[in-house]
Amino acid sequence: MVLDLPRDVVSVPLCRQVLDRCLATLGVAPDTRADIALALSEACANVIQHAGPGEEYEVQVTTRNRRCVIEVVNSGTLDIRNGEGRPDGFALTDEPVPAAAEHGRGLKIIDAVVDNLRLSSDQGHGTTVHFEKTLEWLPGAVGQHLFNAAGD
Repeated sequence: MVLDLPRDVVSVPLCRQVLDRCLATLGVAPDTRADIALALSEACANVIQHAGPGEEYEVQVTTRNRRCVIEVVNSGTLDIRNGEGRPDGFALTDEPVPAAAEHGRGLKIIDAVVDNLRLSSDQGHGTTVHFEKTLEWLPGAVGQHLFNAAGD
């Protein structure tokens, strides 16, 4: 599934709800869907708040091998530099975020609820937040049957 969305706050719940309905139809367990929804919301909010020029962003979702793979891609660069010149919030360090900080928790939240988080930037041509989550199925889930039948 690919969604091209405007950089507008109303796109976040819309995107989250579309993906959640798709995953529910496949029979993905509610706890897994909640983790994916939280990570997707944080990634989309990051683009809306911090991306440079560009009026749209893209959300790409694939499911295979019992995994949901999501990429949130913006066409500009993320403009979230701190005084040291590294992307603020993009550094996944073990350092805690200060209690009074207004920003910097999003990627830590994503990292806490997904199995794999990667960030990449293409020198002014866009930034991608890539994350994966292992799918847990409800008993008798149609998605589990489809994936097993296809050998995925």
